[in-house]
Amino acid sequence: MDAFLTATCDHWNNPTGLEDGLVEVATGITCTPIHPADNTLSQGIALEEPFMLRQTFTEYTAFAPGDRLISGGVTFTVKSVHSWAAQGGLGAYYHILVEQDGS
Repeated sequence: MDAFLTATCDHWNNPTGLEDGLVEVATGITCTPIHPADNTLSQGIALEEPFMLRQTFTEYTAFAPGDRLISGGVTFTVKSVHSWAAQGGLGAYYHILVEQDGS
């Protein structure tokens, strides 16, 4: 799976809850390129635009729903984070569903 971690992203969150309260948590996090998520994954997730649901995988553990993930200059809101074990014991990863901000 590590061979697919060819992109990087940054992690921002909003500990204050204020509109301009975003702070940088980490940068240069390796991840898979952001790509469209399967439509069945959006069930039960509140989305502004369901067709804009994207996904990535990473070994980084600190993302939480509501955080921001920035990749390639595009900002995404994290909608859900789930642990994901690669087949064949190839490691533990996190599956992150995101929605592009400002869509």
